[in-house]
Amino acid sequence: MQVVKYLGMNPISGVRVSLISEQTQAAYSGMLPGCLAGQYESAQMHIRLLPLCAQSGVRFIQAQVSGLDLINNRVLFEDRPPLAFDVLSLNCGAQPLATPRQGVAVKPISKFLPAWQQVLRQIQQGGQTAISIVGAGAGGVELALASRAALPRDVQIKLYGSQLLKDHSTSARKRVSKILAKKRIEYVKQRYTSDAHGQPDDQVFWVTDVQAPAWVADSGLSVDAHGFVRVDKQLRSVSHSHVFAAGDIAHLLDQERPKAGVYAVRAGVVLARNLSRVAQGLGLSGPKHRFKAQTTHLNLINCADGTAVASYGPLASHSRFWWWLKDRIDRAFIAKFNDLPEMPDPQFKVSEGLQDELPDETMRCGGCGAKIAAEPLRRVLARLPKQEAAYVSLGIGDDAAQISNQSSHTLLSVDGFRSMIDDPYMFGRIAAHHSLNDIYAMAAQPTAALAFVTVPLMAPRMIEEELFQVLSGAVSVLNTASVPLVGGHSAEGAELGVALTVTGNGSGRALTKGSAQQGDVLILTKALGTGVLLAAAMRGEDDVNGFTAAIQSMDQSNEGALSILLQHGVRALTDVTGFGLLGHVSEMLRSSGLGVSLHLSAVALLPDVVNASTRGVRSSLYKSNALAIADYQINTNTQRNAALDVLVDPQTSGGLLAAVPPDCAEQCVMALQRAGYPAAAAIGELCAPDRQEIIA
Repeated sequence: MQVVKYLGMNPISGVRVSLISEQTQAAYSGMLPGCLAGQYESAQMHIRLLPLCAQSGVRFIQAQVSGLDLINNRVLFEDRPPLAFDVLSLNCGAQPLATPRQGVAVKPISKFLPAWQQVLRQIQQGGQTAISIVGAGAGGVELALASRAALPRDVQIKLYGSQLLKDHSTSARKRVSKILAKKRIEYVKQRYTSDAHGQPDDQVFWVTDVQAPAWVADSGLSVDAHGFVRVDKQLRSVSHSHVFAAGDIAHLLDQERPKAGVYAVRAGVVLARNLSRVAQGLGLSGPKHRFKAQTTHLNLINCADGTAVASYGPLASHSRFWWWLKDRIDRAFIAKFNDLPEMPDPQFKVSEGLQDELPDETMRCGGCGAKIAAEPLRRVLARLPKQEAAYVSLGIGDDAAQISNQSSHTLLSVDGFRSMIDDPYMFGRIAAHHSLNDIYAMAAQPTAALAFVTVPLMAPRMIEEELFQVLSGAVSVLNTASVPLVGGHSAEGAELGVALTVTGNGSGRALTKGSAQQGDVLILTKALGTGVLLAAAMRGEDDVNGFTAAIQSMDQSNEGALSILLQHGVRALTDVTGFGLLGHVSEMLRSSGLGVSLHLSAVALLPDVVNASTRGVRSSLYKSNALAIADYQINTNTQRNAALDVLVDPQTSGGLLAAVPPDCAEQCVMALQRAGYPAAAAIGELCAPDRQEIIA
């Protein structure tokens, strides 16, 4: 996070910075015990990565890293193509030294917190009577004390470890021992074994020594016995000079220290400075670029009762003052990343190390002269999976694709838009889903696709990588749907954008918006709110759960939903996109000559949409879409509310809106929900044309 903020405050023209993380928020472990004890809300201990990246000009990619290819300088993933880099910083933390067969590890915190909530529920239901905490360092002690503060007094708590607070002074250990005894927490001075100590109803939490993820050592980096990256004083890998590491994942040569956040915080400033210098082709010399880990530092142990134990060298103290100080320090640390200052405009002189890489702005052509060069385009196409289909007689490589089709009818659709997320691979997937939906909305099967990609002005190899990522995302969706990419066009532009032209075949008469009948039930297959949530993310006002849910919704194909709707006699069909639900309902009404009664409470909304809408977050099309509300009689408790506004929210890769015979509607909704469309619901009925209402 320190690196992201530093680069936001000190941007480098021509350098693209990407943050890869499984989660859209980062938990600050120093506040975890306080959160468990009820001293903080969960949101107060998390750094929100999306607004931090957005304001810092850093590309955020939500993905799980599976390895490194240091020969070709690529980050590897299990479920997406590799991502190229020039300079890499590893700040991925650590994991338990031994994977527990019983219980839950405290790290990663994102997995621990749900397990903790489950324990609380079990205790409330009378199903949990004992907790075992394995690991008697500061983390284990704080977890034990927080557990005592959060749980009923009759719940037994045991703390296991061969030595209490091994990295602290004798004075600190004595003080903590007294506190544990006073709070009826039993310290067991030995290693935990489930056979000897565990009870069937025990919940075991592991706060033990840590090791690096296995893929770090497998990458070929020089590592220590536990897989941590061996780095020099510049935080640079001793085996690969373009790889840096800091925090728990790093092993500092000649200055080995315990795995503690205090060292990571101090290292962050040096790491950010060094990454910036190396990205500009500059050297690292002088004391500002060398990290020296402090030999002694203040440790503050939260006792979860408004007090804390302070430990500094041989000294120790226990008082309310130390909790006040710890709380002040922790809140200030979080605020540095969540309460962001205004970032500068990155338009300034390009560093000498980058000038040879950047294109000559004075020689950039328009029209066909703005095409991406042939060689990087050829290499990208060569890297994509081979696609073959019997009916494609001429595909990629010719001026046009030739499709041999014997079906009763052929459909052709085009759809596209500028990128609304940082991740080009995921953007490519969403754009492909969105484009295929027009064919599914006609009850047809897509057969082929053409892509038009606009890539922002960058260095040639960055253009190549961007094009590869976005097309890989699109092709991953197209291949799943058995739709070959048969050609297209590429160009440079102001920003990343994708448009796909899709052809489709139907086995019979294509379904239209106007074939609905009076009495039909309207079924919507997905929840609404992608426009609001994307707008919130762009403004740095995202809610983590909402943004993740929006991405998951947009990345879900409508192909399965179409199959179920056809099985239940669907009579009219469309997909919900830019005009919002009301806009597309109105299109269906005009085409069929019918009216509608919509049930507002039945319309599923994505998480946190209402909160964002209540704050006034709106997509850019909201104002024009909202004009459709005037066509409806509104019978709600409040004439206008956030949920009503979401009915006109423009959707990207939205669900299908279907008119289904009333005797089939209930079974259809149940089938959709079983098939992985949990938000599918009957949202209204088609009626006489003089009736057009929205009811609560």
